[in-house]
Amino acid sequence: MSGSETGPGSQNESKSTYPKRRRTVQQVLQVPDTSSQAEESGDDNDDVSSVTSTEDCSDSPNVMRKRPRGKPRKCKLQFRCTNFLKEDHGQPIFGIQFNYNTKEGYPINFATVGGNRVTIYECLKEGKLKVVQAYIDADTQENFYTCAWTYEDVSGQALLAVAGSRGIIRIISPTTMQNIKHFVGHGNSVNELKFHPRDPNMLLSVGKDHSLRLWNIKTDFCVAILGGVDGHRDEVLSADFNIDGSRVMSCGMDHSLKLWNMNEMITNAMTLSYNYDVSKIKKDISYSEEPLPRLQHT
Repeated sequence: MSGSETGPGSQNESKSTYPKRRRTVQQVLQVPDTSSQAEESGDDNDDVSSVTSTEDCSDSPNVMRKRPRGKPRKCKLQFRCTNFLKEDHGQPIFGIQFNYNTKEGYPINFATVGGNRVTIYECLKEGKLKVVQAYIDADTQENFYTCAWTYEDVSGQALLAVAGSRGIIRIISPTTMQNIKHFVGHGNSVNELKFHPRDPNMLLSVGKDHSLRLWNIKTDFCVAILGGVDGHRDEVLSADFNIDGSRVMSCGMDHSLKLWNMNEMITNAMTLSYNYDVSKIKKDISYSEEPLPRLQHT
């Protein structure tokens, strides 16, 4: 039959081509060349193919090697948790930040915000932590989201800015243990606070009102509002300065990144904001006693 006539031919072809493919593997694996023996007899060919097939499976780059069983190798760098704390307010802790402005030899402090509470900790030796101060907002519905450290440019005392769901930015002085200032400008919650890397009085805040605001906490002046047509189309979640404060990168719920260039106009406004004085503004507003004209419906 046609199958019996073509069968031996196909078997001879497979025997003639198989050792040639395996010879390439043998050369790679540095196996002694047995191609001459493989061409003379089919039995030798079967022996060579069985030997090379086992080595081919173990050394082939396409086959994943299994790690030998035994004790796992220890890494040179090992990290472990040295302490564990749980605040008792039962709310998520949304923000935490170290105070990078402390001098060498001073205690290492960091602050956490969650619920209507702000807590300041001190890092002790051997991984121990100590609660230094805690502030509780009078409004139980307040939920702080973010915090940021800075310092007074004259005295050098540390200051802590916090904000959250009510949209009120509070400036806390750990030295006097008081809330010394507050700013209201965002129409809704404030999600992130960042201080300028070169100017400790310039505070950047981002909020749910799709905008970023730059504040001068020394003169209580809103320097700039970043938003509008080229701004975010949804809630702004985070923002940060570059190393020299010349650019700001922000992101939000609109799945976009916005790069803001702190151009000459904004830097001039930052400089002029130090000359701003609230007491010099006229508080007396003159009102006209004449009634407003009425619109007639037709």
